[in-house]
Amino acid sequence: MKKLRCVPITEPWQVELMRCIYNENLEWLSTHTLPYRTYEDQQEWWQKNSRQVKAFLYEPFDKPGKFVAFLLLRIRDGFCTPTIALQREEWGSGYGQEIVHDYIEKADGPIAGTQLQNNEAICHINKKVGWQILGETGEGDKRIDLLYHPGINELNKCSEGTFLKILEYLDIDPSTFDFSKVNI
Repeated sequence: MKKLRCVPITEPWQVELMRCIYNENLEWLSTHTLPYRTYEDQQEWWQKNSRQVKAFLYEPFDKPGKFVAFLLLRIRDGFCTPTIALQREEWGSGYGQEIVHDYIEKADGPIAGTQLQNNEAICHINKKVGWQILGETGEGDKRIDLLYHPGINELNKCSEGTFLKILEYLDIDPSTFDFSKVNI
């Protein structure tokens, strides 16, 4: 990475920084309803979930000690799902694209996700890095693209079984899905 240093989240103070960035970005993270988290809620959530996730904070090289973003990769059955958020004051800094590239590498295999269609920045970045739109859902300002990325690890390619689990995760009926429009 050129602009950011990535630091694994392991300590309660880091979980708190993640919570603050998360709460600041709820409307842009929320392809489904997400709760506002208190300090206690977040620490409890971390205790329950830290073994099923990889989480990281990002610090600009030119701003040591200032953590501006987080990545949460949830480890699922054969694939990962990412959540990223940046402090609003850092939007437009180019950090988002760097974090997306980083999580594709860290996922080490297939990835599923969603994006709000009205979040032009993330839609642009996701298209550039190879996310494929499998479908859409929602209404009005909450139109959501359902996404798949095959990953970059040639040794950890998406199997047919994993792809079916991704469709299930995204709530896409495999009996009506056009498999010819996706690269597995």
